[in-house]
Amino acid sequence: MGLDMYLSRKTVKEVAYWRKANAIHGWFIRNSGAEDNCTPIHVSMSDLYTLRDDVKKVLDEGTEEAVMELLPPTPGFFFGSNEVDEYYWECLKNTLTKLDDIIEHSTDDQEFEYHASW
Repeated sequence: MGLDMYLSRKTVKEVAYWRKANAIHGWFIRNSGAEDNCTPIHVSMSDLYTLRDDVKKVLDEGTEEAVMELLPPTPGFFFGSNEVDEYYWECLKNTLTKLDDIIEHSTDDQEFEYHASW
């Protein structure tokens, strides 16, 4: 069991998948104002640009201050490690690659839906 997370186009085509990338999950929860209860969250292209910018900033700066300000680990029973370790940085690198691809192949008016399950 673990934190499984998905980002889908409204046409219900999965465009990204993460496993136990709890900092990314926390970002979606904090930036949507939604409750963390496995319900779908609306995500705009603007949101994806912001997430990409935040991921880039944390990767570029590589500091604890940037991590804690923008993408802190999010605790949860099935969410994996809360350490800022090699896995954390790899999740951010993979997220950046996914977001670059999604943004490149989407239009600015597209809408997405994020949901997680555990």
